[in-house]
Order: sequence, then structure tokens, then C-alpha cells
Amino acid sequence: MKNARLELARQLTPEQAAALVAAARAPAPADAPGVESGASYAPSRGGVVPLSVGTGGWSFSDTRAGRSARNIAGYVRPAGVLYFQIGTAWYMCSASLIGKSLLVTAAHCVCEFGQSTFYTNHVFIPDYDVDFPATNVQFTAASMVVATSYLQGTDTCEPGAEGIVCSNDLALIWLNLNNGKQAFQSANNLYYNYVVNGFEATTAPVDGFASVTVPKYLAMTQLGYPAAWDAGGKMQLSTSPGFPLNVAVNGKTMKNVVRGSSMTGGSSGGPRMLNWGVSATASNGVTYGTLNVRNAIVGVTSWGYIDNGIKIQGASMFAINADFPNAKYGIRGGGNIGALVDFACESGWGLQALGYCR
Repeated sequence: MKNARLELARQLTPEQAAALVAAARAPAPADAPGVESGASYAPSRGGVVPLSVGTGGWSFSDTRAGRSARNIAGYVRPAGVLYFQIGTAWYMCSASLIGKSLLVTAAHCVCEFGQSTFYTNHVFIPDYDVDFPATNVQFTAASMVVATSYLQGTDTCEPGAEGIVCSNDLALIWLNLNNGKQAFQSANNLYYNYVVNGFEATTAPVDGFASVTVPKYLAMTQLGYPAAWDAGGKMQLSTSPGFPLNVAVNGKTMKNVVRGSSMTGGSSGGPRMLNWGVSATASNGVTYGTLNVRNAIVGVTSWGYIDNGIKIQGASMFAINADFPNAKYGIRGGGNIGALVDFACESGWGLQALGYCR
């Protein structure tokens, strides 16, 4: 696997890119009245976490740094590299923990769109670094789950970019133990949160604070292992505003998150988070705002452009959509991610009872 340098990329041709831009400019219908009434989330260590945006509507991502930034270094460790095989060739993607032995990545990193078959021999290495082999602990996959619509090829996708720009390009992987230890124990005893319908918990920035009208956005941090940087051997971090991309497709809404990034193939499946880092001790009544759940994933990287000069990537939004219309699946939140986590932790694999979930 050390020699695996084939990144699995989902890239748009110039023709697909032009079609996507045109579609994005058209108004997209709501899937159903009232389905996006707010954001839901799952805290990483239990308890109630309030829903970082001020009343001015400007999103930000602040964290305590401290000397040598040692306070935040551990918060990259739940992310890592994901190796797997398609036939006899090894490929790489990115992934991150959202439970003790529960991994989230892109669906196209575990199966082929519309083919109803899974790739094989998945191995996750949290906080992988090619220069520190002694700390690169491997965790193999026990089982995987994706949306049925993605597996069968019926997912809501941008016309002409089926299997690339879609609503449900996400997957969960149950990880085996390594010498009796769960994956999060090799990740600073951490795993990430997730937020559903994150854009519904914020508002468009208030006019008057800038010379231009600013659309609704969320400040995001992206982690991943793009093969074009450090040959995929070191984790990369990218920050930029994320914007909703909602496209009308046959009466449904294809929901994505788009943001600027220099990452390339290999970054697929990596987390896009709100409020990455750790909170400082507050005084004098200050807060981080109204959407301050920490280290909350709102989507995993899915696609980019063949033209590397464009430097934009997209992700399937963690959201309520046509395939996952419920605002709540058990206790795991709503939409696509809520349904998959409910399957993994309760109704399907039962990881919560095994102590492998959250």
C-alpha cells in the first residue's frame, strides 16, 4: 500500500462544468414544504451542544491556538488516508472518524455508481504521515454502507455528471479493531461531529458591512490527502467559505456544497467542517455565535475540475433530500447522514450496543 499512488478522482469536463454553472443559476425547488426548518447535529461526547455565526450573518471559524498551536494539533487526527483496491490496483481517498470505530468517506471511494458492487480491502490510517511510519496504525473495514440510490444509480445528480455531482456521495465504514484498540484511540481519542442542513442554521450576511452583497455561506475547514501535494503522503488543510449549490433535477433538488480549494484527486472523502479546533475560555459574556458546535462535518469532498486552474471542489451536502426526507432518524439526526448513522449505530449494524459508535 505504500506504493499506492492512484488517486480516485471525480472531475468535471469543461462541458460538464458549463452545464453545472448554467443549472446553478436556475432556481431550485424545495423538496417539500418545511423540510429544512433548521440544523440538527450530533455532539461527540454527549450532552447538549448549542447551535459560528453572529447576528450580522458573517460566518467564521475561530479556535484557540496556544503556544506552537499544540492545542489544535490533535484535532486533525480523526482524519486520515483510506486505501482500497479496485481489481488488483490500489487506490487512495480520504476519510474521517465520526464514531469510535465509524468512518465517513465518499460513496465513490467504496463503490461504483450504479453498479451495485463494492470495492475491496479498505484500510484506514488516521493522521497518516509518510515520514512517521511507526505511528501509522492501520484499521481494516468490517462492513460498508451507502445510499441505495447511489449504489443503484438513481441518485439525484446533475444531468451529464451522473455519479459525480450528486446528492448522496457519502458512505460509512465499520472499522475492525487493531490489537484490541478502536480507531479513535489512535486519533487522540477524538472523532468528529456532523451537522445536517447546516446552511439553514445561518442567514445571508446583513447588507451594509461590505460594498457588495454577500450570499449565504459558511466558513469551512477541509482536510484530505490530495495526491498532487506531498505525493499524498501528508495531510493537507484548506480553509475557505463554503456555498450551497442547489440544482433542480426532475422536480427534485440536487444539494451540494462548493468551495475554493487547491486539493486534487485523493482528497475525495475528506471532511468539510464548521468550527474546526477547540474553544477558548470565554469571559465577559462573549460567545462564538449561534452555530458553534465544534468540528462538525457538513459534507465530504466529492468532485473537482479537470482544469486545475479553476480550484473549486464540491461535496454532497449532509442534508434532508428526496431520498432521505426525514428530519430525524432515531436519535442520529435527519437527512442522508442521519439515516446512515442510524443504520450503523442502531437499526443495522448495532454499533452503539457494541461500544463502537458515539
